[in-house]
Amino acid sequence: MNGSNWRSAIYATGSALLKCVTFMTTLKTKKSVHCDSINEVLFYGAEDDKTKEEIGTNNLLCIYYVIVHACRSVDVCLPTLNSDTISKCLISVHQRNCVVIRIILYNAENLDMLQGLVKQGITVKIVNFAPKLEHEFIIIDAIDNCKDAVAVLGSLDYELSRVNCNRDSTLLTSDCTVIQALKKEFDRIWSLEGNVPCE
Repeated sequence: MNGSNWRSAIYATGSALLKCVTFMTTLKTKKSVHCDSINEVLFYGAEDDKTKEEIGTNNLLCIYYVIVHACRSVDVCLPTLNSDTISKCLISVHQRNCVVIRIILYNAENLDMLQGLVKQGITVKIVNFAPKLEHEFIIIDAIDNCKDAVAVLGSLDYELSRVNCNRDSTLLTSDCTVIQALKKEFDRIWSLEGNVPCE
């Protein structure tokens, strides 16, 4: 997207996307791995319905913005994935940037959608162990080191029908300690027996 379109998008969608653009720009211009981490918190909810909807929409756009700027990998760990929007976002970044995408889910409610992801070359595993998996995080570009990596964690309700229901928060962070801990947990679950590939 060219510069003038981004300016229009930022002004149209409000401060959450502007925060997200600033977050990603700052991340990409860090000079070394030893720089301070960058953190941004997105809050959901408001007293009136119109504001609540605007906040939810802006936060979703911000999360999508982070995902579509992945260059190497996206690891997704969620209880379930019912969002057609996030599925299309993952397929798009996989096709456009040749990004390796791995998804761990606890529940396979929407098998058709998951099989659609698999047909596009995205690996999906369903965990079937107890206790129930309740993690909600995405790790982006954390393959070799955490220099350009981003973690998105917290409330990850990807559809407008759900995002405006509660007061909640999502954290965007480039903190190496957080990213390494999440990556370790993702890899631990990914390697467990009992994971069921979605094919």
